[in-house]
Amino acid sequence: MTAPPIPRARPKRSGRRVRYRLRVAAVAAALTLMCALAGAVAARVYHGQLLLLLVAGAAFGAFAIGFALRNRPSFLAPSASLVGLAAYLLAAIVITSDGADPLPATVVDALVNAVPRTLTALIPVEPAPDTVVVPVFLTWLAATLACEFAIRYGRTLLGCLPPTILYGAGLYLVGPNAAAGTVWAVAFCVLAAAALAVTAAPPERRPDTDAVVDGPAPSRAPALMGMVATAAVLLAVMALLVPVAARLVTASPGDPREYVEPPRLTDIDLNPLVRIAEWSKYPDQDLFTADTSADAWMRLAVLTEYDGTTWQAAGDFRTAGTVIPGSGDADYSADVEIIGLGGKLVPAAADPASVTGLPIAVNLATRCLLTPDGLATGSTYHFDSALVAVDPAAAETARANLADAATVAVPPGTPEIMATIADYIRTTYDTPYERAQGLADFLGEHYAYNPEAPSGHDLPSLGFFLGSPVDAGGQRGTSEHFAAAYAIIARLIGLPSRVVVGFEVPGGSSTVTAAQGSAWPEIDFDGVGWVRFDPMPAPDAVPVPPEDTLEQMEEETPSPEEDSGGGGEAEDFNDEALEQDGDFDDALTEEAGGLPVWVWYALGALLLACVPLLLKARRALRRRRRLTRGTPAERVAGAWAEVLAAASRAGVKVPGHANAEEAAVRLSALKADIGPLPRLVNAAAFAPHAVSEADAAAAAAVASEYSARVRHQVKRWKRFLT
Repeated sequence: MTAPPIPRARPKRSGRRVRYRLRVAAVAAALTLMCALAGAVAARVYHGQLLLLLVAGAAFGAFAIGFALRNRPSFLAPSASLVGLAAYLLAAIVITSDGADPLPATVVDALVNAVPRTLTALIPVEPAPDTVVVPVFLTWLAATLACEFAIRYGRTLLGCLPPTILYGAGLYLVGPNAAAGTVWAVAFCVLAAAALAVTAAPPERRPDTDAVVDGPAPSRAPALMGMVATAAVLLAVMALLVPVAARLVTASPGDPREYVEPPRLTDIDLNPLVRIAEWSKYPDQDLFTADTSADAWMRLAVLTEYDGTTWQAAGDFRTAGTVIPGSGDADYSADVEIIGLGGKLVPAAADPASVTGLPIAVNLATRCLLTPDGLATGSTYHFDSALVAVDPAAAETARANLADAATVAVPPGTPEIMATIADYIRTTYDTPYERAQGLADFLGEHYAYNPEAPSGHDLPSLGFFLGSPVDAGGQRGTSEHFAAAYAIIARLIGLPSRVVVGFEVPGGSSTVTAAQGSAWPEIDFDGVGWVRFDPMPAPDAVPVPPEDTLEQMEEETPSPEEDSGGGGEAEDFNDEALEQDGDFDDALTEEAGGLPVWVWYALGALLLACVPLLLKARRALRRRRRLTRGTPAERVAGAWAEVLAAASRAGVKVPGHANAEEAAVRLSALKADIGPLPRLVNAAAFAPHAVSEADAAAAAAVASEYSARVRHQVKRWKRFLT
């Protein structure tokens, strides 16, 4: 009896199992590296290499858990991955934490503030608990999904989708803030191609002990031919489309931080300086209570840009978490409860480091705070700040910091009194600090405080405050006038300035009233920072009329001839000997003897007759320049100036401090219509970019028609002369 033949299928099946497992390992390695590369895209805007190591560890950890449990029940791998994610996030928070706060508070703060802190952190981003949570979490999630799709279910193409989405999200987060990562993009594509080339089989085709593969192994020839054909088609398509796509890229990628809509300000927050007048009239009004660790000035708003009408803050408010980016070590703390302050701006001492109890947005340019929901009676919050310390000795010898053009820009049309005061300060003091302090002393000694002074910090109002006599209401104002006038004059003498609105808050528990609200100017010194100056007069000081000091300066200033000492011994033309000298009279006769005397009189009369023509030509050229040159907003302003000039010739004069609506009321005395011009003037002043060419053309037409109608209402002699 012969022995049965030994089956030979097992070695063949064992070889297929080994090759399959090698393919699975290759797919797992490729996808793990893809997830690590995708998570590392965001690390290009982070400081150092710590985030790169954390996302790489997240990719390898998530894939290791999924790969080890690939043949276990489907619910086990996600559960184990969730536990691993929690442990890994905790480890990442511990590694990046500075240990200043307890670990539970740090973990909660990081999880709550992860998204807003990531979008508002300054670049390069410092790895911190609340800035590493988002990239680590997304990398772990992408690796877990990729492992489930590709390894457990054998869908490699679907497994490439999570790291690809993560890669795109990382590119969008980085935006234009990092250099192009061409090498990393090519490596990502090569890894994806490798994973697809050695793709694993779905469960029904796996040569495992619990799976059956029916039939012999498929032929490799059709698959090889398909791969070659597909590669050839892809290369041809890339050769045709890549140059076209490259030509379509004409701009840098968008930054998602630009699309984070800043919170909208209320009317009282758009121009916080106008609140000074209300606080001055009602000084006993309770605004908020504060329990502070020391005396400090709490800032409400910092205003750096001035257009001749309104002071505004530079930059936008960006939503942040409880931790404010870019602050130093906090050495000041306060608990605040709102009573009657209102608005959205949040008072805090500079520089705020953290805020709890309110949702906060921060202006990274000025470090001021805002709450999108607005302040309500009973609202409470706690903040910690790193108080700004100024070295007086360093400030006295420092130069002015002229790096920011916005802090030295002076609008056109500054009153003459401002230039006069600036000349006095410039000639009296030498160093930037002396000039800054000297300007504060000048305003404090020559002007008085008046809580009933009307609000206004546009150029006409400040010119009235500085230059008008006392009996007319001038030389009296609130801290709004002192701070705004100081800041503009400081820029005229070359000092970068800004205006701050805030409160002087003592240490301990107290109720802050409206009397403690004020505005003050600050000057920026190189290497020192912003230094506060106080131009307000002493409580019982009697102001010296400013014209006395300024006129004395003009009298003491030598003329160019006196300063140079003259050109030798001067000749006395009052000497009687010269009058009796015949040669002197003969010389004068010879000089004037060329033409008869009447010719000179005729030439003088002709010149006088040409004066009206010259004035008319000058007015025509000025009208043409105002209505045809400049931006649409400038042409609207020019049309308004033409209307005011025409009304002035007709006898209706509009004061310089009147706004467009007040001027329209005065102009209604003339029989002419100015149509929509007041509205266009307001738009040109407060929103110049919104004025179109059509608006400028309409304003020019109104000005031309108004001048023609008003001309008949001008007196004949004035019409002839002008």
